Amino acid sequence: MFYLSRAEQVALVAILALLLTGAGVLSYARGQHSADTGRSEPIFVPAPEGVGGEIVVDVSGAVAQPGVYRLNGGALVSDAVERAGGPAPEADLTALNLAARLDDGDKLVVPTRSDSPQSAEKGPSPSAFARRISLNQATAEELESLPGIGPVYAQRIVAYREKKLREGGRGFQSADELLNVPGIGPKRFAAVRDLVTP
Repeated sequence: MFYLSRAEQVALVAILALLLTGAGVLSYARGQHSADTGRSEPIFVPAPEGVGGEIVVDVSGAVAQPGVYRLNGGALVSDAVERAGGPAPEADLTALNLAARLDDGDKLVVPTRSDSPQSAEKGPSPSAFARRISLNQATAEELESLPGIGPVYAQRIVAYREKKLREGGRGFQSADELLNVPGIGPKRFAAVRDLVTP
């Protein structure tokens, strides 16, 4: 039979307590690390475009029944106009791309014919846009169609987007990030804020 003295028993208990404490600290640290990793590396699963599901679109302007409508995923501008009771007699449908696909949360403003001459003098107005321009997908030429955004600013937006993609794997997360693009201040941003989406 193996016997331990009182001092040896105390030493053995102290060693076991240290080992258990160390194992607990290590386990806690591993749990924190995996939790931190989970927060910093979220997994995004994009919804399939145009397949099932519903989108919600705000239709206003020269339509018979302005309002917020639920449409099938992949719906076109023409579908939204028809769902809103069709165009009003004064509607100028030539200012819209009726074949453009709508996204969830889009605002569609159908302009009137009387809007067109004024917008030609002042540049594009929000009513001239059937849907917002995606900052993550637009070409430099598409960005130049925005008010106050010429070739120089369009190239800066594209450069900012590419830098974000290289560094973080993602482009624009919010339209507000346009304020981070050199030369785009609050006034220029205010002119395009309602015309763009990430």
